Amino acid sequence: MDFTTLSPLLWLLVLIGVGAGFYHSLVDRPTGLRTASFALRVLGIALLVLALCQPFAGEKTDEAHVVFMVDVSQSVDLPATKQALNQVDAGIKALRKSDSYSLFAVADGLREKPLEEFRTMLDAWMKGVADDAFRAHSRLGDSMLAARLAFPAGKARRLVLFSDGVDTESGVDAALTQLKAEGVDVKFVPLKTLSQPEAVLLGMDTTSPFAFHGEVLRLTARAMANQPMNAKVRLLNKGVAVQEKSVALKPGEEAKVWFDTEMTTPGPSVWSTELVPEKDHFPINNQATATITVRGKPRVLMLHEDEKKMRAFTRSLKEQDFDVDLRGKRGLPESMEELLAFDAIILANLSATDMAPRQMNLLRSYVADFGGGLVMLGSENSFGLGGYYKTPVEEVLPLVSRFEKEKEKPSLAMVLVIDKSGSMEGVPIALARQAAKSAAELLGPQDQIAVIGFDSDAQVICEMTPASQQGTIQASIDSLAAGGGTYMYPGMVMGKEMLERTTAKVKHMICLTDGQTNEADHLGLTQQLVDAGVTVSTVGLGDGAARELLQQIAEAGRGRYYESNDPASLPQIFTKETTQASKSAVQEGLFQPIEITEHPMLAGYSADNLPVALGYVMTEAKPAAQVLLAAEHGDPLLAVGRFGLGIGLAYTSDLTEIWGGEWLAWDGCGRFWAQVLRGALRKTDVEGLEARGTTRDGEWILDIERRGPDNAPVSLINWTSQVLDENGNTQDVKIRETGLGRYEARVPIGNRKHLSLRLHDKDHDKLEVKHYHAPYPAEYRLQSKAPEALLALTGYSPEQIVAGLKPAEQLKPIGHWFAWTALLSLLLGVMLRRV
Repeated sequence: MDFTTLSPLLWLLVLIGVGAGFYHSLVDRPTGLRTASFALRVLGIALLVLALCQPFAGEKTDEAHVVFMVDVSQSVDLPATKQALNQVDAGIKALRKSDSYSLFAVADGLREKPLEEFRTMLDAWMKGVADDAFRAHSRLGDSMLAARLAFPAGKARRLVLFSDGVDTESGVDAALTQLKAEGVDVKFVPLKTLSQPEAVLLGMDTTSPFAFHGEVLRLTARAMANQPMNAKVRLLNKGVAVQEKSVALKPGEEAKVWFDTEMTTPGPSVWSTELVPEKDHFPINNQATATITVRGKPRVLMLHEDEKKMRAFTRSLKEQDFDVDLRGKRGLPESMEELLAFDAIILANLSATDMAPRQMNLLRSYVADFGGGLVMLGSENSFGLGGYYKTPVEEVLPLVSRFEKEKEKPSLAMVLVIDKSGSMEGVPIALARQAAKSAAELLGPQDQIAVIGFDSDAQVICEMTPASQQGTIQASIDSLAAGGGTYMYPGMVMGKEMLERTTAKVKHMICLTDGQTNEADHLGLTQQLVDAGVTVSTVGLGDGAARELLQQIAEAGRGRYYESNDPASLPQIFTKETTQASKSAVQEGLFQPIEITEHPMLAGYSADNLPVALGYVMTEAKPAAQVLLAAEHGDPLLAVGRFGLGIGLAYTSDLTEIWGGEWLAWDGCGRFWAQVLRGALRKTDVEGLEARGTTRDGEWILDIERRGPDNAPVSLINWTSQVLDENGNTQDVKIRETGLGRYEARVPIGNRKHLSLRLHDKDHDKLEVKHYHAPYPAEYRLQSKAPEALLALTGYSPEQIVAGLKPAEQLKPIGHWFAWTALLSLLLGVMLRRV
């Protein structure tokens, strides 16, 4: 039992007065009768008050209400819908007199229809008078939840859905969970999907929303059909078809048709793809649109240790409307602000040892966080030869310096003579260990390596060991510890003895010290090493290193001298030396490029017609990289890969007279490389201002992130924002801050098809324009399928329309029983008082 309201209980306060009357009563009656009379009157008053509270009680009933929902959206075959109404009619006739039902048409919401009126509506639609607006969506989940309002209280509830199961709002699973929790039994009857021939353009993808003038972009149209058919796909700009391709469509299979198109119109340019199939039912889904913003002349920074060698290539790029800043090996900027003045950085011939670690990290951030382009060309200072193994720069590039050494290349025996005196304690000795490990990793399995540490004496850290035993080598190097004085000569003598005992064809020694070594005949010993076929390179670390002696040793030893004040540069120096000494990182000869991957960068060019390369640096491609051109042995020549927001591009040959003479002599050199480089340029429209748009609940929602030059979030910005639609109507848009450096703009879409939103940060004069193109309704995409939760539901049988339903609890008012009992109690109380 329960009550509708408890407010009347306040009337029970009347019993206080009744009790007072009983206590002061002067009636001369026996105590038993007087008390019984009083109790009956109190009970009567209490029952009357409870009757006013409208009590009710529940009882089980097998009465039922059935909601029939019939899908009439465009994706459903209308004859199948008409057949579904026959099943609905059979179910209605099977209902008992106490049962009830509701019938709804479902598409973009619910419409309740009597059965005959429903049939008349379908007949009209099949004759061509269709309600396209209502049928353009399948909001199954929302509609099932809305249909709950049709269930009356006190009856068992069943919902029967006739549909193809395609929900354009993806809310079916949540709706079924809620209906189950509320005790609604759901049946699903699958309907046949559209039977007429239909083709659909699923969308158009662009490689970038931005492009530079003259850049070739790839625009890809995705199409599908429900029957085999031939179709044409057209690319349109400014309403004019500029390209056309044929495609054979297969049922249920997505076909891709791409167009490589040169961007020549400055500013925002609207491009569309149009599908023209042999047979079609809905023309609404045959076009897709995108806006591409075309920018002006790109600016690139090119770095080469000898700028004169790059002048010919620089001229060819300038003829293609590139602004090229050619600098020497000290020309790399040291701040992000300076880097962002360029759309790409080209490392034509710049060693990793010529960069500070901070500069390499800046280059990585320039690409990953700011969308810049980083290009490396092959040279004696590139990839492994340049010491880029395991550096932040190599992270960005699509190629790695490690490679399998060719069998015919000479084997190498290398000795690392490393200062482990007390001044190397801490970071320097740790980085020296890392450098030695990196050098060992770059050796081929037939090579050998030994490590000698020296302080006041020399100590063998790692005996001459085959490079294939990396575990042993790495563990030995870990034992290198600092302490003691500085005397390099005994370490060199020990290394000489080791190298004399090996049969390797190439022998090399690297000596590292950060101080002044004790006097000895270092140059005489170096000459003995040279006479034995050993080359010697030296590394001076810090201002206290014996620079003059180390330079003399390297010159006498026919090696190279490196000078650094930063221990972090040691790994780059050692890996560069290892690759140089191994004589296996370079291939020289005549190499005709072979096309490996079809790509917009190569659009309009055949690899057979490209000039030969006279040499290249051997590398390996990363798993996610796209190798566009390769040499005949399969080694990468040209590769590209995305890294964060930007692009890494690698060409393992060069574009100077050394290996690129044939390229420079070719009249198409500038045009080809301008096209390739444009694909790697920074496409971010505004540095530090990023806006991403989504659509939800009829609104275009833009999440805006604002960061300063130091990459820190910028808050409390004074924004102005205005949206423009296809009819030229403008509307101010409010931008609100949602977090630290994060903002949100909401634009109601309504019936507008195209919107352009102008975002202006007035405080910092940053401007960005975003574009929105309304897609056609998802109802016309032909690629959705019924959710598994729907397919798992049991089927519907008209003969058992209410079978299996759990009895419902029907609530009935019982207030009248309380009233009659109260009246009886009051009468009995009066009688006892009179007896």
